[in-house]
Amino acid sequence: MNIIFVVDILLSGRGGMETALSLIYHELKKRHNVMVILKGKSEDSTWEEGINTIALSQKLSDFIPRNVLLNIYSAALANVMKDLLPMDIIVSTGPTGVKAASMAVERLNVRVPIVSWLHFNLDMYYRFFEDLRAADGHLSISEGNLKDLHCVFPEKRNLLVYNPVKFDNVTYVARPSHPVFLYVGRLAKVKNVDHIMKALSSLQRKNFELHIIGDGEEYEPLLEQSYQLGIQDRIVWHGWQHEPWDRVNGVTSVLLASDTEPFGLVLIEALARGIPVISSDCKYGPREIVRDNNGWLYEPDNVEQLASILEHVMDNGQPFPSPEACRESVKKYAVQSIAEHYEQALLDIAMQREVQHE
Repeated sequence: MNIIFVVDILLSGRGGMETALSLIYHELKKRHNVMVILKGKSEDSTWEEGINTIALSQKLSDFIPRNVLLNIYSAALANVMKDLLPMDIIVSTGPTGVKAASMAVERLNVRVPIVSWLHFNLDMYYRFFEDLRAADGHLSISEGNLKDLHCVFPEKRNLLVYNPVKFDNVTYVARPSHPVFLYVGRLAKVKNVDHIMKALSSLQRKNFELHIIGDGEEYEPLLEQSYQLGIQDRIVWHGWQHEPWDRVNGVTSVLLASDTEPFGLVLIEALARGIPVISSDCKYGPREIVRDNNGWLYEPDNVEQLASILEHVMDNGQPFPSPEACRESVKKYAVQSIAEHYEQALLDIAMQREVQHE
């Protein structure tokens, strides 16, 4: 197949979407021709290494009227796509890309199935449901998102593909002699890193470290809060790292306190390395990943419950999952397996489109 990915947001080059897209791309590339059309240049293009990308040169501002944006975007896509014909299927990472791609193929007078591959919960896109109806099918990264897609788009082919994780050459991370907790991700309000700090501040009598890998607009407020809570000496700030798992020699548990997580990639990456996880039982992702044999869930925003789990972990009061059990619990997310499901999903949607137009 000739597969075209349309990325309809400007990428930082450091997010989960880039990771998932890169892994899927390299697997599909083994059997198909694959091209990625970016809305614009990535802030950090390191993730694009080995990937065939085209960055649109037109300036596409989200602040211009939507009908104007779609006309400009679709014209820009059509200008690129005319040189990529024939196209067998188009996969968009968002609703704007779905609608613009559908307009682009109309401009080119070709018939190509269009699929959405959304990386956030469906309620994030409620204003763009009509744009998403232009898709012939939808790929879901979680069971919860799949249920939502069935509710909103029951007439479409909605298929669960999850997101991929690299297991090859991934080694176990050692467990330290004293508690070392790790947060990896953006420093944004929705991630509630302050909840983690508050929970740990109530346990200052214990010997622990908190390592934070990532950056974002909340860094300065969080740094100030660490002093207010009196735990500034227990926290190691690593900033953003291209290879975050190489930064810490030993980890007791990876922590996640988000309000919402459509998938929870960091949890699977941790479990693949034998690290148990502690996560808020937020909508979708984590509740599908975290089980009794690999970690603990707590009620979102319940800092006291999080602190209780952390205390039990520090005191060895909880049965601790083995590294082997942690890795085994997420084997189904291995990139080779996910790519096979992904490939079959694209074929199913393309086939259904052909049947409907016979």
